[in-house]
Amino acid sequence: MIYLRKLTIDDFDYLNSVENDKSFWKYSFQNQHYSDDELIQFIHNSQLPIEQTNQIRFVICRTQTNEPLGFVDLFEIDFTTSQAGISILISDTQNRSRGYGKLSLKKIIKYAREELNIKNLFCNISKDNILSINFFKSFGFNEIPKNSNLFLSNNCNNHQSIIQMQCI
Repeated sequence: MIYLRKLTIDDFDYLNSVENDKSFWKYSFQNQHYSDDELIQFIHNSQLPIEQTNQIRFVICRTQTNEPLGFVDLFEIDFTTSQAGISILISDTQNRSRGYGKLSLKKIIKYAREELNIKNLFCNISKDNILSINFFKSFGFNEIPKNSNLFLSNNCNNHQSIIQMQCI
């Protein structure tokens, strides 16, 4: 049904259309347009060893057509603490709620645990993104209380507007 593959230069147009689509910015905590040079550098960096970049992005593709459906990422990978952030996006609303996200998350969790030996995964989700919160809860992610000393990510500017969840 789907497979995951590393980002390549052939993904430039798709990456540009997703990363510079302002409707996604509120979910990724991004509020800037990426230039062509920045996107090319991002693709180049995705080819470097994970130990150097502490992140990896996969393109989610439909098996039958090789059509890109979205992205699933591991970020802020920390091999010392065995933890990483995780994010997922199915770009076209018509491809959502069809099981692609669940299959992708299962594959990336398996990859993180078996290939990278990551034991603790976390995600940052906007408080108003109820679908995403429920999606991650269905995989065993639980909200980290605000008074916890377990704030795991340096990725967010406004910690009051997000829910951070973790799965061990």
